[in-house]
Amino acid sequence: MHKLDRDNTAVPPCLSGYHHTTHSWDNFGSKCKKQLRAALVKMQGIPGVTTEDASEYGVRCAYCEDAIHHAGHIEHFRRKNKNHFPELTFDWSNLFLACGSKNHCGHFKDRSRANPYNPDDLIKPDVEDPEEYFYFHSSGEVRTRAGIDADKTHKANETIRVFGLDNRTLAGNRARAIKPYKKMLEEIADWEPELINQYIQEEIEKTQWEAFSTTIKHLLVDVC
Repeated sequence: MHKLDRDNTAVPPCLSGYHHTTHSWDNFGSKCKKQLRAALVKMQGIPGVTTEDASEYGVRCAYCEDAIHHAGHIEHFRRKNKNHFPELTFDWSNLFLACGSKNHCGHFKDRSRANPYNPDDLIKPDVEDPEEYFYFHSSGEVRTRAGIDADKTHKANETIRVFGLDNRTLAGNRARAIKPYKKMLEEIADWEPELINQYIQEEIEKTQWEAFSTTIKHLLVDVC
């Protein structure tokens, strides 16, 4: 999970034409859904690079950070059904683009057999910086940061649980993503410390839009 900037994208105009008292998500037309998806792609992509014309290049899941190669899943952070938050069905601030996995992220959060959760206990990535809560280990494991207060610890633990961010396949994907960088660190181990730090900072900047970039960053930062 990584910080997102919702302010870099205008609210899709089509959302204003829908209201939860008269429309359901099934009524949301394909043209409007395309407009919404384009806005989410822009918000979650590379600023100034990922646009509607650029399709989904550079777009990562709002929760697991894996690349979205296909359509992905328009995700309601707070559930839209009548027993939860129907008033947020067409609310721009409640919408993200997630991967389509059933084993973690949005679909996993809202599966029928999911244990109850309070959405106020979840990290919302366009409001809070997930790096203040999580540490991504070189094994691919996501961990709650040491030394944070009890409220943040609870929020980090709940976010991992509810979104399934500790899923084994997901951890394996993170581990594979950082494998080339582990090798790179071995190759530069004999360099002068200043050169190592400079090189690592350049790599962090270069990889910030890659899938699982936070895991890559945490591996590299640990060397500095």
